[in-house]
Amino acid sequence: MSRSLVIAFSAGVIVGVLVTWEAARRWERAAWAWSWASSWIAEALWLAGQAAGWITVVVVTLAAAGVAVWIAF
Repeated sequence: MSRSLVIAFSAGVIVGVLVTWEAARRWERAAWAWSWASSWIAEALWLAGQAAGWITVVVVTLAAAGVAVWIAF
């Protein structure tokens, strides 16, 4: 009976180690994916801010030109 317990305990330890290793591997991949996604989101937000800035500059320039033309004539 003690041999059966040793085999069962050893199998439990081996399964526990394998499951823990697989969980850690998946956690690492998920963390990498989130890191990769967050860097893309941060870059997208930065680019959106840049685009908004350029759009604002264009709108203000066109408005100023329109006002200048309106005043001139």
